[in-house]
Amino acid sequence: MRKLRFRPCGNFKERYEEELTIFETDFGRLWSWVGVVLLLGVVPFVSGPYMLYVLNNMAIYAIAAIGLNILIGFTGQISLGHGAFFGVGAYAAAILAIKAGFPFWASVLSAGVITAVVGMIFGIPSARLKHLYLAIATLAGQFIIEYVLVH
Repeated sequence: MRKLRFRPCGNFKERYEEELTIFETDFGRLWSWVGVVLLLGVVPFVSGPYMLYVLNNMAIYAIAAIGLNILIGFTGQISLGHGAFFGVGAYAAAILAIKAGFPFWASVLSAGVITAVVGMIFGIPSARLKHLYLAIATLAGQFIIEYVLVH
């Protein structure tokens, strides 16, 4: 094997598992946890209502984006109805909290269960579909759920 004259510069990985790491050192992990604790423990008590509104929206959309990333990024399946299930969860949580008088955490957990049931209603029949057919089935689910929620 030929020896290099100069030391290569860059961030080279030897294994695929090393490529998947977000923080390469314990120092980076420590500061990320410190940031999470500060964000969740301090910011809600020292910021104004508008900042809390913005942070809540960021967290909500991040959850939706992570779910879509899991579906498209890891499995390669296209979902055009992802927003419908997102809406079912939000609608169920709002109805349970406002109309039924559930506490916040109980309404969020119950909305997750309701969304999982609705997802299974659409997911079980379309479990064997791939590519364009799955996209069409999820788009149909989007229209059906939207129609049910509006009417």
